[in-house]
Amino acid sequence: MKASSIDLHIEISGLRNFVNDQINSGNPYAFDGKDFYEVLKRVVIDAEVKPFLTPPKSESEQNYYEKYRSQSREGFYKLIPDFFEYEGDFYDLDRVQYAHKDFTIAEDFEKLFMIKLLELKSINYPIGEFLSFQQFDSFYGQKESIDSFIYQLTEKDSNCHLLQDLCEALRDWIDSKNLELLMQSSVEIQDSEVDNDLNEKFDSQAQWEKDIESLSGKQVKCKWSIEQIVHYFSFLYEEKSDKGEPYLKKEQVEQIFKNGFRIPEKPIEPLFKLNYSLRFPVKNVTYAIYYFYDRANERSHDKLAYILFFASYIEDYSKCISTKKDYKTFSNNSYKAPSRNKINWDKYRPN
Repeated sequence: MKASSIDLHIEISGLRNFVNDQINSGNPYAFDGKDFYEVLKRVVIDAEVKPFLTPPKSESEQNYYEKYRSQSREGFYKLIPDFFEYEGDFYDLDRVQYAHKDFTIAEDFEKLFMIKLLELKSINYPIGEFLSFQQFDSFYGQKESIDSFIYQLTEKDSNCHLLQDLCEALRDWIDSKNLELLMQSSVEIQDSEVDNDLNEKFDSQAQWEKDIESLSGKQVKCKWSIEQIVHYFSFLYEEKSDKGEPYLKKEQVEQIFKNGFRIPEKPIEPLFKLNYSLRFPVKNVTYAIYYFYDRANERSHDKLAYILFFASYIEDYSKCISTKKDYKTFSNNSYKAPSRNKINWDKYRPN
């Protein structure tokens, strides 16, 4: 097959066709059609692709709409369908659509990338040429960035089981100096984890619960005034989803800040549940909390207090403080504004 006839982009209709072909032929790849179907749906919704069919505005369109609606309710069998329904709209999976790394959840992009590798392997296409293309198509030409992505991808046993001999070819493509640095960094992280495991006093669940309890009722130090904080988080009820629903009701946000920026003696019951969807993502709220801490904290070691405050009111963040490991995982992430963000943050931030 000529190189010119091969699309080296991460193109979802082609990946859907490839996965269906593998399922039909019974090839030994560990493909879960239903799981991959969910990935493709998220990618399309996050990319804000226009639906090919929306609820009818007249009776003459009703039969056509009902035809797709009926098919969408048949349930998933084995092969990935060529369309899907989301909130009453229908989206195409059978036309050319490119997945962009910046607009795709990291775990989903990783899965799409691996499927693309397997597709190219099935036609004996040089993997190095694909990686060189992707370096500029998805990683802005940054060799260090794609090298790190490939290294992390091949570090997972489950990925190597799926990719098999491709793992070695992928590692060989990584720049030798970058690979050395990545391996050294990985060893240091593993050593650090071992040290933490040995330090039972600080890592024990009992000690962690005491640390949490010691912050109960405490006033959290903050550079922003309570008026600025309340205005900033008013986005929780001011911003609305496509259905006209906010993340939280105004009275819920008012209750959160009823006693200022002070951690309650104990979490409220029941905790508030955020209203979110693929188009109205929870990561907007997570980003807002991270930005608030980053700009408003007076002492860098107060991060636990900031997270504990919101975890005491919002169910979606309560699990972030269940254990010290959960807290570290959440707090060590560097959250950025979601791709194609629709919220005008300057409207809420202090001047």
